[in-house]
Amino acid sequence: MLLAFIPSPSISSVAALANKVPSSTASILPRIELSTPLLIAEDIPSVTTFDPVLPDTTTLVGFGVLTILCGVAWVIWSDQVVPVSRTKLAISKSRGDVKEYLDDLKQGGDERPVEQWLFADWLQDNKSAKQPAIPFLKKAKWNSGDNPVVVTSAIMILGIVVASISERVI
Repeated sequence: MLLAFIPSPSISSVAALANKVPSSTASILPRIELSTPLLIAEDIPSVTTFDPVLPDTTTLVGFGVLTILCGVAWVIWSDQVVPVSRTKLAISKSRGDVKEYLDDLKQGGDERPVEQWLFADWLQDNKSAKQPAIPFLKKAKWNSGDNPVVVTSAIMILGIVVASISERVI
């Protein structure tokens, strides 16, 4: 147990305080005992220090396996899933169900304005190149505003920035 001592106020500081207090309120103030020091006993917890320690080898192996699985999933996604899906969509847009749907939207007039707005790029006959969603990555094939990965990443980054700023401000 550690003891903390707080010395009693000196006579001169008490006298200076008494001189500043009006005489009408001096009788209300409690009397300060000058002869005994004020002693406060407190239990002060011991300080624990944490030293850096390497994680267990099973944790490191788990991180390695997870990294390899993410890499394999990325390769499969970018080399097989996306190209096959884009090919199927292109075929369907030229002579399949999507073509019929888009033709119905074109001929529908103003009956379905939300759908026409959503598929405006596909309904236009002029197929001009889209502007990239991320300006400094102009050559990337995936860089468009309708790519869900780009949109989700942008929303997540925006949320992180807003949370960081609001945490600092509030």
